[in-house]
Amino acid sequence: MSPLEDRYRRVLRLLPPSYRAEREEEMVSAFLDASGSAVDDDDAWPRWSEIASVAALAVRVRLGGAGAPPRSLAWGRTVRLTALAGLGFQAMMGCVFLAQALDVYGVLALPYANGEMPIGEPASAERAWHLSRDLAPALWIVGYIALTRGRPRVAKVAAVLGLTTYVADFVVSWTSAPEMSVLADWVSRSLMLVVPTLALLAGFHRDAPARRHPVRVTALPLIAGAALFLVTAVSSWAMVTASRSPQWPGVWAWVWPWLPPSGLSCLALLVAGVAYVVAHLSTPRWRSPAVPLALAILTVPVMLSQLSYLNLNSGDQVTGTFNAVIVVQLLALLVSGLTLAVIGARTLPSGDTASQAVS
Repeated sequence: MSPLEDRYRRVLRLLPPSYRAEREEEMVSAFLDASGSAVDDDDAWPRWSEIASVAALAVRVRLGGAGAPPRSLAWGRTVRLTALAGLGFQAMMGCVFLAQALDVYGVLALPYANGEMPIGEPASAERAWHLSRDLAPALWIVGYIALTRGRPRVAKVAAVLGLTTYVADFVVSWTSAPEMSVLADWVSRSLMLVVPTLALLAGFHRDAPARRHPVRVTALPLIAGAALFLVTAVSSWAMVTASRSPQWPGVWAWVWPWLPPSGLSCLALLVAGVAYVVAHLSTPRWRSPAVPLALAILTVPVMLSQLSYLNLNSGDQVTGTFNAVIVVQLLALLVSGLTLAVIGARTLPSGDTASQAVS
């Protein structure tokens, strides 16, 4: 065996064993034939394009679409459901952030003014940058709508643009005052965007079905986002009034951990987890590995995001209450995530990931 052949075989280990058993010799032979005289070169390596093609094939085989083996099909559904649920939550929050931006720029005439003003002088580059940043949440709404209407390519473009804008906004602000602790917290919180985006890119490959969901699936996060914005608008006015009370700081410490996106996602995941466990135990026909595994996957970025809000450098009573609520949230998420992961693992079909060819 030549060094180049050995390197090709190592690259092919990305594929499931059963797939390699059927196709490895054929694929190695094709790669070596395409290499020409490089076969006899001890320093020759597989081309990056070949490695990328094998990696893409491995994703398609392991996250199979229609006609794939049961285990591959289950994992494919899990990753696609992770993308759908994650983008649905981001679309809901996008409605909130977009409505807040429209309020700031005077498009919405709300009775409860938040006192914010647009950043930068009119027609300035600074105003244009902040306006584009403030309108960027609309990309997650577009991505979710496109995904539920069977347009995953449009959804991918919108999600990647939304994530790129989010990263660019942080880079611009962080480079002016770089702090490693701020960077670490941002990385933890950004996983709530990164994980659904990666699931979208990996799960909706060319062999995956482009399913059109019912209109109610499309509309639900958008309606929830509009309702959440109205609740936050009224709550902000109520909090200003309540803040005059001497008991307010203590009350705020109990409430605030549930208000950031990770806190709201924590609440949503806990409710969804309990609902699924009840359905799993009471209605066998609703049992599916995709739902519990997708919820368990989404639990990880939410836990890391919520963990970044812990403040261990202060010993006052309000901070102690604040930390205690977050610890309870993390423990509840941990128990829920592990329970869902065990249920999902037990309901997964047995056997190798795939044994069928992928065209």
